[in-house]
Amino acid sequence: MHSTLSNITHIFGWFSFFTALWSTITLFILVERKSPEAFGGYKNFLRIYCFYAFIFSIIDWLAQPSVLVDIHGFGYVFYSENRLFDLGFYAGHFVLSESTDLKISQQITLVAYCGCFIASSSFLSLNFIYRYVSICKPRYLIFFKGWRVILLFLYCAVPFVIWSLLVYTIMGPTPERAFHLNLTTALLEDVDLTGKPYVAVLCRHVANYSNHKYGEIEWGTMGALLGLFGFQGFFYTVSLVCGFLTYNDTLALFKKAQMSKELYKMQMQLLRAIVIQASVLLVLVYIPPAIMILGGMSGIYVGQIGYFVVMSISIYPPIDSLVFLFSIRCYRSALCCEGVTVPVNSNVPQSAANNKVSPVELENL
Repeated sequence: MHSTLSNITHIFGWFSFFTALWSTITLFILVERKSPEAFGGYKNFLRIYCFYAFIFSIIDWLAQPSVLVDIHGFGYVFYSENRLFDLGFYAGHFVLSESTDLKISQQITLVAYCGCFIASSSFLSLNFIYRYVSICKPRYLIFFKGWRVILLFLYCAVPFVIWSLLVYTIMGPTPERAFHLNLTTALLEDVDLTGKPYVAVLCRHVANYSNHKYGEIEWGTMGALLGLFGFQGFFYTVSLVCGFLTYNDTLALFKKAQMSKELYKMQMQLLRAIVIQASVLLVLVYIPPAIMILGGMSGIYVGQIGYFVVMSISIYPPIDSLVFLFSIRCYRSALCCEGVTVPVNSNVPQSAANNKVSPVELENL
C-alpha cells in the first residue's frame, strides 16, 4: 500500500512527463522552423538541449524514482517505483524480475537519472557561456558551429559520465546496505530492497568490518558528494561570471553609442530571462537535494524531504523548455500565434566595435 505522499509524487511525475514531452518537442520544431539565420550556432545549442531534455524526460518516466531519507541520518536511498510496469515484464521497470540482466538494466536507468541531474547544471552554464561569447568574444562563435559543436556536447557529457560512474561503483546495492535501509523503506513505504536495484547514498558505514566500524564515515561516498558540490559550484560560478561580464559589456556598448536603446533593452531582457531561469532552477531543483545531501553528510535526519526532491527534479525539463519558448521572441510569437514576422535577412549590417553585437540576432531573441 503506497503512502499519500508517494501517490502525489506518482501523479506529479506523470504530469511532468507529458508537459516535458510537449514543451521539448514544440521547442525543437520551432528551433528548426522559426529560427532566423542570425541565430547561427545558437541553434546547435538549442538542438543539444532539446535532445538532452527529451532523454531526461524518458529516463525520469522509466525510473519514476522514490527517495527516502534514512531514519538513522546516514543518507538516503533512491529506488524505482514505476507502477506502470509492476508486473516486471516490460522495458523500464525490472525491479521485480529475477533476471540478472534485467536488474542491471534497471540499475543503469537509476544511475542515468543521477547523471542527468548534474548535466542540467552544465547546460545552464552553457547558455550563459553562449551569451557571453556572442557579445564579448564573437570570434569564438565558431565553436558553436559545424563539427566543433562536439565540444559543447563533451562539456555536458563529461560530468554526466563521471558522476554516473561514481554512483554506479560506490553507491550500488549490497546486502549490508539493504538490511540497514529496509528499516526505513518498510516503515514508510512497505518496500523490501533485498535483491533489488537501488542507489544507496550513505555517508556512514552500516556494518562492522575488520577495517571500519558501524557509523564511521564512508569516505568514498563522502568524497563523491564533495565532488558533486564541486561540479555544481563550478557551473554556477561560470554562469555568474559570464552573466556579469555580459551585462558590463552590453552596458559599455550602449554608453559608447555602439548599441541602440532598443537593442540594449532587448539584450537586458534576454539576460534577465536567463537569470530568472537560473534562479528558479536553483530554488526548485538544486536546493532541496542539497539539504538532503548535507543532512546525510553531517549525520542529521532532515525528515522525508525526498518526496519533494523527486517532484522538484522531475519538473526541471518542462520548466527549462518553457523558459526558452517564452523568453525568445520568435518562438513566443509563433507559439502564441501573434503573427509577427521574424526577419531573417543576414545582410543587415553588424554593429560597430569589432562586430561585437549582431543587431539581427538581438532583435530576434
